[in-house]
Amino acid sequence: MAATRSALAPVPSTRTLRSVDTETTTRPDLRVVPPRRPTGAIVVASLVVVFGVLLATAALNTMLVSGQRDLDRIEAQIREGQQRNQSLRLEVAELESPERIVRAAEAQGMVVPDEVTWLTRRPDGGSEAMTEPADPTATDERATGGPGGSGG
Repeated sequence: MAATRSALAPVPSTRTLRSVDTETTTRPDLRVVPPRRPTGAIVVASLVVVFGVLLATAALNTMLVSGQRDLDRIEAQIREGQQRNQSLRLEVAELESPERIVRAAEAQGMVVPDEVTWLTRRPDGGSEAMTEPADPTATDERATGGPGGSGG
């Protein structure tokens, strides 16, 4: 580097330059300029980083849109299932109605009996038939699913 500085160092000049006003001027002092830093690598690295960030942003946006589409599809299926469930509940309520059951029984030939016979269980395990319950104020264990009834 010393050889470069000495080569670039100002050489005293004995010559004079001609000027318009005939004054003699001397050459200005020269100085060594520090070498430029390589900016090409920095620019390329910056462009690669910016491109990478933009690519990552686009990939993230694509994933979000895809996930939102799947979420919308699932929510539509849930709404459809809820509507189906509601219509099935209405259908069950209509099928369970006593009026419909009576109509279906009559359509199959069943008739309302003139006299109702109640079967009660004896403590020894046998059964007795009677036309009226023994205690009309007592609740029927069969209707409540109690120990003596089958619920029907």
